[in-house]
Amino acid sequence: MRHETVDLIFNAAIEVFAESGFDQAKMDDIARAAGVAKGTIYYHFRSKEELFVGLMNEGVQKLIDRARQYLKLHKSPTDQLLALVENQIHFYVQNGKLAKLLLNEAFGTKTRQVQFRRKIGEYLQLIEEVMIEGNRLGEFQIKHVPETASAIFGAASVVVLQKLYSMEEVDPARIERDIPPMVETVRRMVLCGIKDSTYC
Repeated sequence: MRHETVDLIFNAAIEVFAESGFDQAKMDDIARAAGVAKGTIYYHFRSKEELFVGLMNEGVQKLIDRARQYLKLHKSPTDQLLALVENQIHFYVQNGKLAKLLLNEAFGTKTRQVQFRRKIGEYLQLIEEVMIEGNRLGEFQIKHVPETASAIFGAASVVVLQKLYSMEEVDPARIERDIPPMVETVRRMVLCGIKDSTYC
């Protein structure tokens, strides 16, 4: 079982990185926000870069774990794919600061890029497996599975980030109200791309 201190550090790091950005964030500030000594952070992470990569992997793993739970609730590939879209949008809304960090800061250093692509690749693999099964069953007509999976991931990501960035200050009640139209928009785009024109 992971030490509870790591959760404290991750939660504090999200706040500090979100407020200051990766380059300006200081380990002293993260330690203060976590209520631990700076040496405690270095006991678990050798550097700020390693802390960020760990935080990034943790965030994407949470998305993957939730996606797997959503997949179990549905049998048909169509319903599974639409559930993945809904899950991703809900996850980003509920973890807005983490979502911004993942998609803004993950393309910094080469280490971050490699780690981000590898972890996101695990999530994209889930989408691709649903598509392959949908093609096999005749539910989908997808010619380029990896590209389509990336397009769906990107659409669900950008629609939430655009909403978050359009607000000077995030209003939780407002963004909760905006979830259904965001989900419906991306779901319709997905159906237009994988089925015939009657879904458009």
